Amino acid sequence: MATGTRIDNAALFALLSSLADNKQAIARRYAYWSNGAPTLEAAVAAAAMTQDELGHARTLYPLLEDFTQAAQDPAQVDPVTRTLHYHLSYLDHDFQGWSDFVATNFLLDTALTTFFEAAQNSSYEPLSQRARKVIQEERVHFVHGEGWVRRLANMGGGVQVALIASLTRLWNETLCWFGPDNDPDMQRLYKEGILDASPAELRSQYLHKIMPTLSNLEIPISISFNATKKTWEPTHELPWSAWDATTRRLS
Repeated sequence: MATGTRIDNAALFALLSSLADNKQAIARRYAYWSNGAPTLEAAVAAAAMTQDELGHARTLYPLLEDFTQAAQDPAQVDPVTRTLHYHLSYLDHDFQGWSDFVATNFLLDTALTTFFEAAQNSSYEPLSQRARKVIQEERVHFVHGEGWVRRLANMGGGVQVALIASLTRLWNETLCWFGPDNDPDMQRLYKEGILDASPAELRSQYLHKIMPTLSNLEIPISISFNATKKTWEPTHELPWSAWDATTRRLS
């Protein structure tokens, strides 16, 4: 996909906006825990991850300048002046505790990385360039998130209960973020080669990453393994009636 002239693609503009806004919001929530993490090691990691997430957001926002939607409202390119909010509603408020940090790290950040993995060979070259760098940095984030999920779950008692509550609050919205299987905007991005997978395939790839850990820890999540297809599948209908396809968040 050529650049240099304005791109009239509302679907891609919305996706990039969502990626950038979620990265920016994650960094804002992580930042507090640079001083409030339960261990010194965790605080150092939180500070480093905050910088990474801010860096990802800062490389994505300038891409919005390529689109006709930005020409109509230039303020939406800069996160300082941006009034649209395409991040998950879970990130509207401060984390209630360290378990919210861990849930965001393990669930949401991994979902975003799944998208970037699907954009490594994107026909929109500026996205593919950024995707490769993001994926490299996110490998460390995933190890951190998975390690803390295991640590909190194995502590049992109230700590385990808090972790499960955090994972549960974020679960549906994260799965919905990939979009419904028949989402016309996501299907367009797939057909145009901007992403190399459909919403259903992305959701399946994502579950393949996180479910072995959650299953091994026996964390109660409404997902079952289909032995015939060798895939993890939701056991209930996701709350699409509350889904906003433009802002990519639950109301």
